[in-house]
Amino acid sequence: MIFQRDALGNVICNIRIPNAQGEEVGTAIFIEKNNEPYLLTAEHVVKNINPQTYAVLSDQNGVPTKVMLNVLLGGATFTYHGQADLAKAKIVITAANSSFLQGRCFPYNQIDTSTNPVSKDVELTTIGFPLGLGAVGAKFSPLSYRTYAAAPSITLPRFDNQVQCDFIILELPSIGGYSGGPMFDLGYMISGMMTQTKEKTILHGLVHGTISDPTGGKLAAITPCKYLNGWL
Repeated sequence: MIFQRDALGNVICNIRIPNAQGEEVGTAIFIEKNNEPYLLTAEHVVKNINPQTYAVLSDQNGVPTKVMLNVLLGGATFTYHGQADLAKAKIVITAANSSFLQGRCFPYNQIDTSTNPVSKDVELTTIGFPLGLGAVGAKFSPLSYRTYAAAPSITLPRFDNQVQCDFIILELPSIGGYSGGPMFDLGYMISGMMTQTKEKTILHGLVHGTISDPTGGKLAAITPCKYLNGWL
């Protein structure tokens, strides 16, 4: 199945955690495996959730809809990977959340859980809510950006807890709020008047954060989906 950028807004949501400083924001993606729905994000996005945490997602008319996170998950809780910056919640379908989940989930068979490196020639698209943008106002409008892999696999300490982990490094940086957001090969590329189409859109990883130095140089670090193999 090929997804276009506009359609991918339906498979993600904005996570918002109210606190004394305002709100922490991040991104999550709905996944379906064996006909069971999951919410998948970065561990550091949901590590500090509280009872006031809520999600914002699109309704059928493209309008932002606020849902308390515990209602959306049907009372399910997040579990963490242990090594990689990943968190999953196996959603319990209830009368209160079933309408939100219909047609919402990205299929597991379109997730690249292999150890094969991402080609530097493949255009990659990250989608989410930098600084919380795109989840408020009259229209639900998550932001996307296109880039390429600068390095398919680099081992670094995680930015949140210093655990060693493999990352895909992108040529462009991320921004706070993109964390937990998906990175896709959309399966098509437009060049002038020509559109090249592959078999399907592939999910390659989730945003971890940004590498930066005092010179102002920045690169995005992506947790590869190989860490889902045997865990999700």
